Amino acid sequence: MRPISLPPNHEAVEQFEDAARKLRERFRSSVAEALPGFARQLFEREWQEAADLTSIESVPPLALAYLISCERCVQDLLNRDYGGVASTHFDKCVSEAANAIRAKVIVSCSYEGDAIRIPTKRTA
Repeated sequence: MRPISLPPNHEAVEQFEDAARKLRERFRSSVAEALPGFARQLFEREWQEAADLTSIESVPPLALAYLISCERCVQDLLNRDYGGVASTHFDKCVSEAANAIRAKVIVSCSYEGDAIRIPTKRTA
């Protein structure tokens, strides 16, 4: 006897995908807002670079740190794999992502006397 497979509810799948897309967009804008100006500029630049890439191996480091944090948060929220209030978990994930990106930016900056030189291309 063959298992019966029901056709997927395309409308439900589309709504789920739309909700996930909106959550990812909100996460990105929230992370960008949580960054100081110079880090935000570097993050936004790398995010734009990443939009044109086809391979995960070539994703710039700030964009990669963001993507990992974002996908973990989205999966947690969509699967209800968190304790407490969803908005608290979201805020915690945003803070952690912003801190990780900020740390990568700081590591990539070089100090020359009293001035900080911010890289003009990809960060380490």
